[in-house]
Amino acid sequence: MYPVHAARFRYARIDHVCRFIALAGLLSMLLLLFSRITGAAALTALKETVDKIPEGVIAVFYQREPLKILQGALPVLCWSGFEEDSCSGSLSQSLLDSLGVVVRVDMSSPAAVLKSQMPVLVMSAPPGAVAVSRSGGAHPVDNAPAAQTSTLPGEILVIIYNTHTGETYSMTDRAERLDGRQGGIVTVAAALQETLESKYGIKVARSDRIHDADYNASYLESEKTLKEMLAANPEARVVFDIHRDAAKSREQSLVKINGENVAPLLFITGARMSSNYAFAAKLSAETNKMYPGLSLGVRVKTSNYNQYLHPHAVLVEIGTSKNSVEEAVRSAVLFADAVARVIMEESKVIS
Repeated sequence: MYPVHAARFRYARIDHVCRFIALAGLLSMLLLLFSRITGAAALTALKETVDKIPEGVIAVFYQREPLKILQGALPVLCWSGFEEDSCSGSLSQSLLDSLGVVVRVDMSSPAAVLKSQMPVLVMSAPPGAVAVSRSGGAHPVDNAPAAQTSTLPGEILVIIYNTHTGETYSMTDRAERLDGRQGGIVTVAAALQETLESKYGIKVARSDRIHDADYNASYLESEKTLKEMLAANPEARVVFDIHRDAAKSREQSLVKINGENVAPLLFITGARMSSNYAFAAKLSAETNKMYPGLSLGVRVKTSNYNQYLHPHAVLVEIGTSKNSVEEAVRSAVLFADAVARVIMEESKVIS
C-alpha cells in the first residue's frame, strides 16, 4: 500500500496523462471538423500561413543585419573575432582552431565556411571592381570619408591599406582606438609609403579608407577595398595590411635600434597560406638581418585576413597599443629598408 503522499502523486500523474490524451483527441476532432466544413483549401491556406512565420520574423528583425542570419545558421561564427589579437588563448578560439584543422576549413572565415557547405560559391567570380586610388599621409582626423587621389602612373609594386583604421597608440593619443576615425596606424602606413617612394623609388598605392566603423565587419569592408586596388593595379608585387598589436606591456613594446626606442614588428599570416607565409618569413629574416631584434617573427593564425587575394599579402603589426606614434613611425621607416631589399632581390629573380 502506498503512503498518502505517494498515492496522491500517482493519481495526479495518471490524471494529467488522461487530460493530455483527452485534449489531443479533442484537438484532432476539431481539425477534422474544420477540414470537413471549410474544405482542404482552407487547411492548406492555414498551413501556408504557419510556414511563412519564420520568413516574416527574418524580414522584420534581420533584413538589415545579414550577419545575424549567418550566425543563427552557423553558430560557430559567433565564436570568432575579427581582430587578430582579440581571441588568442581563449577556450572558444582553441576549439575553433582545432575544428578548423580537422575539417580543413577556415572556421574564422564566414566565406570559407559557406563555400565548404555550398561548393557552387567557389565557382562564382567576384563582382567587377573599380580602381581605388593612392592617398597622401594622414594623422588622426575627425571626419570619416575616404581621402583619395589619382594613382601613380606605371607599375605599382606595393599596396598598403589598414583594415583597422581606428587603431592608434596610447602614448600619443591616450587611447587605443579612435572609433570611426583615422588613428595613428594610418600615419605609420603613410610613413612606410613615403620611405619606399622617396628613398627607393618604389611606387605605392595606399588607401586610408575607414573600414572599422562597424568593427565586426572590418575585414569584409577591407576586402572590398583590396579587390578594388588589385583590379586597378594588377601588377602589384606586395600587399601590406598595417596594424598594431595589443595586450602587451610597455617593456614588450620597445626595441633599441641605433640607440633609439622603436616599436617591434610582428608578421601575421593565415593558415594554409603557404606562399604568404614564405614571403613573410623572408621579410622577417631580412628585417632582423639589417636591424637585429626588430622583428618578432611570423605568427600563423586561422583567419585568412584577405590574404587569399594575393600570394604576397601580409598583415604587419607595427608596435603595440603601448607605443607612441613616433616610435612606430621609426619602425616603419626601418622596415621600408627590408621591404626594398626583398623586392629588389625578387625582381632580379623574376627578370
